[in-house]
Amino acid sequence: LTGAQQNDLKRQNLLERLLDAVKQCQIRFGGRKEIASDSDSRVICLCAQFEVVLQHGLRKSRGLALTAAAIKHAAGFSSKTEAGTSFHLLWF
Repeated sequence: LTGAQQNDLKRQNLLERLLDAVKQCQIRFGGRKEIASDSDSRVICLCAQFEVVLQHGLRKSRGLALTAAAIKHAAGFSSKTEAGTSFHLLWF
């Protein structure tokens, strides 16, 4: 594999792990009024996955847009309002 192919595979793996962490939080906290906090291992995992993605450089230009789109898709958000509400539960 070329360096670019290896980087693409690593990026894909990181995004898959991040999406899985989002899904786990959605399963646990989605549709509930309970606030997600770092007392839950799923939230800790999600934060750790975000940190790894940002450290890898996916935050740069196109990578961040793709990451946000992938998360939005995985979480099943249908509108900006719904997305904002759901992420509010995840982050605060």
